[in-house]
Amino acid sequence: MIKTKIAVIGASSMVGSRFYELAEDDFDLIKADLNGENPIDITNSKSVEDFFQNHGFDLAILFSAYTDVEGAQKQKGDKNGPCWQINVEGTKNVAGACRKFHKRLIFVSTDFVFDGVEGPSAEDKPTQKDYEKISWYGASKVEAEKIIQEILPESVILRIAYPYRSRYEAKDDIAKRYLKLYRDQKMYPVFTDQLITPTFIDDLAPAIKLLVEKGVNGIFHVASPKVVTQYNFAKKTIEVFGGDPNTIPKGSILEFLKNPEVTPRPINGGLKTEKIQALGFTPTSWDKGIEIINGQSKGKLI
Repeated sequence: MIKTKIAVIGASSMVGSRFYELAEDDFDLIKADLNGENPIDITNSKSVEDFFQNHGFDLAILFSAYTDVEGAQKQKGDKNGPCWQINVEGTKNVAGACRKFHKRLIFVSTDFVFDGVEGPSAEDKPTQKDYEKISWYGASKVEAEKIIQEILPESVILRIAYPYRSRYEAKDDIAKRYLKLYRDQKMYPVFTDQLITPTFIDDLAPAIKLLVEKGVNGIFHVASPKVVTQYNFAKKTIEVFGGDPNTIPKGSILEFLKNPEVTPRPINGGLKTEKIQALGFTPTSWDKGIEIINGQSKGKLI
């Protein structure tokens, strides 16, 4: 049986690298990165065209993104900054090359495209149009989604939220951040009133496999089917990894957001996952995911 050949753009990223590890047996994968054996700079249209010309594949998955929400906020309004250049112009270059070379695209997006006033959000909910109500990172991903829907209507936008996984040295995720703060006795007050649906990164490999096999297009969400507060997620993580969850101080996002200087964040955030479940895949719930990464890490995530 001939395997689908997939270009994994951003294959060394936190999410992309785990997909690559878990999907290697199911697909013929090309590892594509800014630096590596198959280099691609998505902000450079020639680099993107050269990559597409030099590699034969059926489908591209775009994991590459600027995801530092606080770093992005410092660039607010600057379309020459790395956040906009990577997330918007980079996406435009990849989508344009997909159209030119007749390739399908799966684009990884985020729940930050919504303001999170009334969440969790379904796949067909309109993204936020007023960029003052969301972070600059979220605005860049809204723009990217619009570009894909205009240039490549027959594509997949796959949204995730607060992704986490077992060991990955290059970047902290939501679980590892709480564990480090606990270990270093620097735990700050954690929001008891912010709802999230964290994505267990290992879910992306089976979810994408299903989407490819079904040949579907459109917007899909992969995230915990159960919502949780930031506080309860932190508490469960500390507890499962052998710490004392009762030492975590409580905070309020409503109080936090009263400061006009802070980055906007969804309050009632998260993603609904009915569409991917209707296809036959149920994402891992947040509490089960924490148990799994504890097992995978043998209790040593940090």
